[in-house]
Amino acid sequence: MRVFFATPDPNQHGAVSDALLARGEPWQVLAYARPDETRQVLAEAAADVFVVDLALGDADSLLRHVLYTSPQTARVVLAYRGQEDAAIRLLGLCHGVLVATDPIESIADALVGYATLAHSLDRPSLRTQVGALTRLPGAPTLYLAICRALANPNVDTADITRRIMGDPVVAARVLQIVNSALYSPERPVESIAFAVSRLGLSTIRNLVLAAELYTFSGADAVRAEGVRQRSLLASWLAPRLQHGAVIDPEVAGTAALLAGLGDMLPELDGQDGAAFPLMPALQDEAAAYLMGLWQLPSILQQAVAWQRAPRLSGATFGLVGVVHIATALAFERPIDEAWLETCGVKDALPGWRALARSMGRSVA
Repeated sequence: MRVFFATPDPNQHGAVSDALLARGEPWQVLAYARPDETRQVLAEAAADVFVVDLALGDADSLLRHVLYTSPQTARVVLAYRGQEDAAIRLLGLCHGVLVATDPIESIADALVGYATLAHSLDRPSLRTQVGALTRLPGAPTLYLAICRALANPNVDTADITRRIMGDPVVAARVLQIVNSALYSPERPVESIAFAVSRLGLSTIRNLVLAAELYTFSGADAVRAEGVRQRSLLASWLAPRLQHGAVIDPEVAGTAALLAGLGDMLPELDGQDGAAFPLMPALQDEAAAYLMGLWQLPSILQQAVAWQRAPRLSGATFGLVGVVHIATALAFERPIDEAWLETCGVKDALPGWRALARSMGRSVA
């Protein structure tokens, strides 16, 4: 396995290299300080994990270069305290963010995990399994269009409203969701325009995502409705479970909402195995693969793929941990309490359970 650091700090990769080699695996760790050297070396031999230090500059250009020239490579940003906003802006180009001041073992754990995810989603067998499914959720085209519109700092809420109203089925679903107990409207919301003004664009974006992904007809309709309700509950819980972790609440809510996608693939149900496997569940891997095809951010793919196997993310409670807890509580799955204890957050679990019970009763 090869890890490539693009960093101006000549000592940055040394300790990480020692931690990886101590595992007894043949890891090769390289580091270069100049972007042109980085591109040249990567052209000669691809890396399994590419880490770009935000202190280097040109991080977005380097990430795009690796994305297009070596899509199977796991892409990671190395940030420092105070650089969270800059790192969040790059989430669409990378699999995740590491904090340079975190313990070296945690960084090494995360690098192994990112390499595992990149390799697992680049398997011909997974592509074959997904291709053989007879019913797949369609790409959330309206959601993606709204995401692009929201990237414009001068976005017009009237334009978002028109986009939603242009799809009557999705518009009806959005009104159904916004009038549900989950959002506790003081009075019925009867128009998309009022829903947009009342809830805000970020919430509306996720409601559109829920309406598009979990809308099926015929025999699948009942299943889809159940998954949609649980996924919405998970997305409501996720931003409230951070316990000191630096996670964008919108990213947490979106990841938890998408995590139910695997439950919409019934042909992949029925896997037996450990409650907390050391590899992703097949339906979650397939969901993450679909998200890759739709060009959704890699950090969301990882959170979905590892939602039932949080140990793959190492010993740091981050986005994967938040989605693990939110989906376990919403879908009534086991929680990896031993891993939570390793992360130092197990004491928060009783409060999280109480929050989920309270919210579950109000939605029921």
